[in-house]
Amino acid sequence: MADSTPNEHSASYRLGDLDASSELPRLKAQVDLLAPQELEFLRSIGVSGDAVVADVGCGPGFFAESLAADLGPQARVVGIDVDALMIDVANSREDVAPNVSFSLGTAQRLPLDDNSVDVAYARFLFQHLSEPALVLAEMRRIVRPGGLVAVGDTDDGGLVLHPVPDGFDAFLAASHQAQVARGGDRRIGRKLKELLIASGLSEVHATTRVMTSEDIGAPALLAIAVGFKAGVLGPPFADPADVKRIQAELRVLSSEPGFYGHALGYAAWGRVP
Repeated sequence: MADSTPNEHSASYRLGDLDASSELPRLKAQVDLLAPQELEFLRSIGVSGDAVVADVGCGPGFFAESLAADLGPQARVVGIDVDALMIDVANSREDVAPNVSFSLGTAQRLPLDDNSVDVAYARFLFQHLSEPALVLAEMRRIVRPGGLVAVGDTDDGGLVLHPVPDGFDAFLAASHQAQVARGGDRRIGRKLKELLIASGLSEVHATTRVMTSEDIGAPALLAIAVGFKAGVLGPPFADPADVKRIQAELRVLSSEPGFYGHALGYAAWGRVP
């Protein structure tokens, strides 16, 4: 079994750095909104009802629970996260299904045996990683030969909003700089297929899905595409007053009849030889 001591911790995302009273509801709303597409995606690539699945970077466990419910009682879902606060939240819920469990551990050294799961899935994790190749190697290690490694994430290159407040481009650039400084990458989506091929996986494929303000509503789109950015911004990357102004103006503009926005979700997957 790999060393499970959580020594490596990217600073790109930590619940303790954010307002948990707003961040946890944002994460829950994100799962409620996106889970149907993600579950359909996982079924489409061959994740079956008797699979053992590792949810790498599971956060508070909302998606792991949705996945276990979708796959059924014969499946087993193991959620792993480096953030002890997230694992505490996940383990604090009394209605978690018996085929779901949560463990503290890093994606760089997963607390699972070699060849012990059928699927390793990471959602919205890779944008926070400074060493994605190392994490992919770990995901490969725990997956049985013939099993699946899948990654889903975002990319600011796929974000389009119109109209936008003055200074929005600078806001995006600052959020990118802040995440890079913390060890993350808001342009990871376009790189996923290349990363999976370089990790030695076979039958690697990639796809995108679009989320528009027409389909999910402007408030939901802004929460997904912009909400986290505001949470990580501050000196020296941005003036908090400017961030609040842009947030307020976006809320106003998004209520206008002509407002349109879309964001792209990226996914790549491959098999362990």
